[in-house]
Amino acid sequence: MATTSSKASANRMAKIKALFGCMFVPYLVAAVGVGWQAVTVPALGELEQVDLRGKTVIITGSTSGLGQAQAEVMAAWNASLVLPVRDMKKGKALQERLQQENPSAPPPVVMEMDLASLESVRAFADQYTGPVDVLVHNAAVLGTGELIRTQDGFEECSQVNYLSPFLLTSLLLPRLEQSEEARIVHVQMRMLGNLGGSYADSKLAQVLFSQALARRLPANVVTHSLHPAIVQPTAQHGRNVNSSTCCLFGAYLISQCIL
Repeated sequence: MATTSSKASANRMAKIKALFGCMFVPYLVAAVGVGWQAVTVPALGELEQVDLRGKTVIITGSTSGLGQAQAEVMAAWNASLVLPVRDMKKGKALQERLQQENPSAPPPVVMEMDLASLESVRAFADQYTGPVDVLVHNAAVLGTGELIRTQDGFEECSQVNYLSPFLLTSLLLPRLEQSEEARIVHVQMRMLGNLGGSYADSKLAQVLFSQALARRLPANVVTHSLHPAIVQPTAQHGRNVNSSTCCLFGAYLISQCIL
């Protein structure tokens, strides 16, 4: 009887070991695949560049994180950058660095614009009178979980992430339509540490806006809604995201949307 029980226990242990062994195989295969890709796939910085000289690219939220990585890529690709920023000190610092790193590229233009103010958005659209080939809506706030209203009376996430980009697109649309090949990119990022549903709601509204806009645009203007990566915010208020490998990867994904 004891022998039979021991054999049954041994059989159960053998089955458990076999089960865990089978479960281990996919992880082993995945690890080998990742290792092979790391060895054979060129790094992001080694990807083939594109000459965008003559193209004007507007990027919001360019002083940190994904927007900054995107501005660096566009400057390296000789695009004419227009960077509307909330913090002019950070904007000027970025402008100087991009000029130093890309002396042959057109000097970036930095202008003040606060998406928490509809008046500021209108002022930027009035003051910048040049062409627009690409408009990247990257700037966003995450929210704190508490109700914060802008000076216009709207919930902050709703205005900064949706209403102001909607207004900016509408104001710049006539110039986008004059471009031979225009692009509008709405960046939808999954934030680690989202403290409230207003962020998700505002980004959903932006996705729906992009879809509705696509049905109304002429053939020479294309709108994209892009989810480049999951990122970790560096500021509690949610205005910035960390500059990391995923930001650089996201920047290249956005770049593919504008080609």
